[in-house]
Amino acid sequence: MNDVLVLRDLDQIKAISHPYRVEVFESFDGEQPQSAKQVAEKLGEPHAKVNYHIKSLLKVGILELVEEKVKSGIIEKYYLPTAKKLVIDKSFMQSLDEDTLQSLNQVSISIFEKISADFYRALEAPQDLTKYINYLTDYYLTQAELKDLVEQIETLVKKTLEGKNDRNRPGVNAYNFSVLGIPVPKTVKKRS
Repeated sequence: MNDVLVLRDLDQIKAISHPYRVEVFESFDGEQPQSAKQVAEKLGEPHAKVNYHIKSLLKVGILELVEEKVKSGIIEKYYLPTAKKLVIDKSFMQSLDEDTLQSLNQVSISIFEKISADFYRALEAPQDLTKYINYLTDYYLTQAELKDLVEQIETLVKKTLEGKNDRNRPGVNAYNFSVLGIPVPKTVKKRS
């Protein structure tokens, strides 16, 4: 499995722009292959639904078939993501037509919906675990400053979390981390 898959194809972007496919992609935690049945059990969803979305991700190269096992006369297929992280190619971003822009917006919405769903599940969870939220508003940055800040945060997070993806360590809980840099639309003042 590669660290990063650079998406250069509109079909790949459209495939991952579906919110449920983001969930399916993220259900592969680690380098352990999983079958559609295992993913369905993990997500609490019907096998047929998960299988459909796995095939969509497989078709565009976001997932790959890594193993087939025969169990009770049935062939069970096992998959892995082709990379741990997906990134959209910068040159692709420069030639945005309306269809592409809509797909990219849907990718952003899908990711945000996943973060939002995780957030609300965490709030409603009966676990006595601390939830940390840090919300900073109204900072004015150039595009270059924003890019630099995101890169610094990513470097710090990767360094801090390095080696902490072993779920079998005593006393650990799973956490999701999100960093959002959301542009605030300028409001237009109405003339009286």
